[in-house]
Amino acid sequence: MQGSCNCNSVHFSASADIRAIVNCHCNLCRKMNGGAFSTYVVVADEGFVLTKGCLKTVQVSENATKSFCESCGTPIFNQNPKLAGLKILYFGSIDTPSNLEPAINIYCESQLSWVTQVASLPNFAQGVE
Repeated sequence: MQGSCNCNSVHFSASADIRAIVNCHCNLCRKMNGGAFSTYVVVADEGFVLTKGCLKTVQVSENATKSFCESCGTPIFNQNPKLAGLKILYFGSIDTPSNLEPAINIYCESQLSWVTQVASLPNFAQGVE
């Protein structure tokens, strides 16, 4: 699996088996990422290789660090000491995610009530027409 940032300064590969693909509905993910929830691909540390660029890492909570492109700010992965040995890759940083699908939702006690209705909203192929 290959990934990159929006400005193409950062590239990575992740060859380890995917441990999980999750939608996280916790308040921290909502605040960190600006969305209703965040989707992640969880892989083992040993299979992750940064092949181009530099990442900036910040401590965002007692249990989470966030690593992102220092040029454009695209988030690449999180780490949590409670999940030692794992990288929590941002779904949006994966170059070809079309064959990947979340299997579980976590922290649903803080899930926004309207999230379950998203599929029933009007859809447009591009922008609003």
